[in-house]
Amino acid sequence: MHEAFFHLKHRPIPLPHSSWIMTQTWSNVLFMHWPVHPEALRCFLPASLTLDLYGGAAWLGIVTFKVDGMRARGLPLLPFLHSFLQLNVRTYVLHEGVPGVYFFNLDINHLPSVFGAKVLYAVPFRKAKSDFHVNKSFHFHSTYSSDERLEELDVLYRPASQPYFGQPGTFGHWAAERYCLFTERMNKLYRGDIHHTKWALQKAEASINDNTVAPFLSRKYFQQEPVLHFSKVKKAFFWPLQKVH
Repeated sequence: MHEAFFHLKHRPIPLPHSSWIMTQTWSNVLFMHWPVHPEALRCFLPASLTLDLYGGAAWLGIVTFKVDGMRARGLPLLPFLHSFLQLNVRTYVLHEGVPGVYFFNLDINHLPSVFGAKVLYAVPFRKAKSDFHVNKSFHFHSTYSSDERLEELDVLYRPASQPYFGQPGTFGHWAAERYCLFTERMNKLYRGDIHHTKWALQKAEASINDNTVAPFLSRKYFQQEPVLHFSKVKKAFFWPLQKVH
């Protein structure tokens, strides 16, 4: 049994009774968050979800990281299928008191994983072109293009403090310590549970050279300085979707 399953007290909800079905490791995670007027996001959510607010604001998160070691339970790593880059655009929600994450899109640079993830999780995965380089800082660049638009993120970032565990009531704890996602399929709401140990966060510094992601939001929100956090590595376990509404 992985050590993560000996650490459960930090979870706001119990582990599911069923077995996990997939695991992956996230590395060099950058969390960028901007406060947003709740009405600017509410119309993009399923009606059964409630925006979770911090400081009276909804929050738009852009999170970048590398995925490694992705595999299904009981199966070995598959060549060329276990590692990719990911950018997700998200906000924070409640359903019957359970805190979770709602994704507007998840962009990854590996087409087979896009197909597989859509089948398993019914969340808006998209194929993007992404690059990641490490020098004195981490450099993440991603572009997603469609007939309607081009979305691009280019960011240099690095940790700027020693690791720490966010305390309840702080923004870092509120945003990071969430252990399920919500998604809608065929007008039904589903929850996908996730487990990992508590996030070891670091304050971060970032230089955002280009940011045209989340085009459904007014660009005025991104003129503010984001709240930044970094985390070096996290191994996570995933459960199948369960219908909740």
